[in-house]
Amino acid sequence: MQKKICLLCVLLLLCTVIKGQDQSQAALLRKAYKQNSTSLLYQFFDNWSNNVSSNENEAKSKWVSEAHKVFAAFYQPLQLERIGCRSEDKDLYKDMPYFIVQGTLDAIYVADAIPVGPDEYEAFFTNRINQMYPEDSIRKKYLGYLQEDLYSGDLSFDFDFEWEGDSWTKVPTTKVASKITFRPPVKFPDKKIVYLTTKYKRLLNRFLRNKHVGFAKESIMQVAYSKGESRKRMDFINTAARIFYGHWGGYWQYETYPKATFIVIESQMQRAVVFFRFVYEGGEVIMEKQNGEWTIISGKFTWME
Repeated sequence: MQKKICLLCVLLLLCTVIKGQDQSQAALLRKAYKQNSTSLLYQFFDNWSNNVSSNENEAKSKWVSEAHKVFAAFYQPLQLERIGCRSEDKDLYKDMPYFIVQGTLDAIYVADAIPVGPDEYEAFFTNRINQMYPEDSIRKKYLGYLQEDLYSGDLSFDFDFEWEGDSWTKVPTTKVASKITFRPPVKFPDKKIVYLTTKYKRLLNRFLRNKHVGFAKESIMQVAYSKGESRKRMDFINTAARIFYGHWGGYWQYETYPKATFIVIESQMQRAVVFFRFVYEGGEVIMEKQNGEWTIISGKFTWME
């Protein structure tokens, strides 16, 4: 009984300390803005960096552990051309002293293979067609489609996630983790890292408020944007870390991009695909393990809002 009481007291003390830290940080940010003080703003971010660290060592499975390593190699805000960014965006974060790194990952999937290039496509999808269509005439029909796509260069594939229909052009996957607290160990020589937690997101939401012009209010293609006091406060935060107002309105986008949404890892852990968001668009990056280290081998944008 006495041990339980002591444990409860420790937990209550810990909660009090954490709440006090949150209130102190919120007050510091307000003070920095009121005084237009860059040094106080940097102190806010330094405190944040010291309060929240990487959780790589807390990974609950080998897949989550490997996803941390994949992300650390994928995450290159200072080399955005490697993921397919346009030249005008490549220096987006060059002058930012702090990077706000995502604190969660939607899901991790495992695939038996991740084919790259025509030869691997042909071998993988020939085998898949043979397995899916045992009837000779049907199998030959789809093998013909495969050869047509290879000849024309039109063959593309996706992953067979649970919300999509089965198809020979889809690589089967298995979900192994979802809604993960995910703070990979990223480092940059001249930048400081902070991780976006729920508490810091709420703190920033309260500070920035939500004054904005809604989506398509001024023209059919106009994205939502902050205005008034919210715009002034966003500009103030942007002297330390670049943030964006949400495309559709009513929310902020805090992460320093690219942000990984989910990761597919090959079962042999030699290849991976990172699906990512970059402000109002996104795409996918193929990773490969070379000499024991993950590296980017290709990247492209595939969608936009």
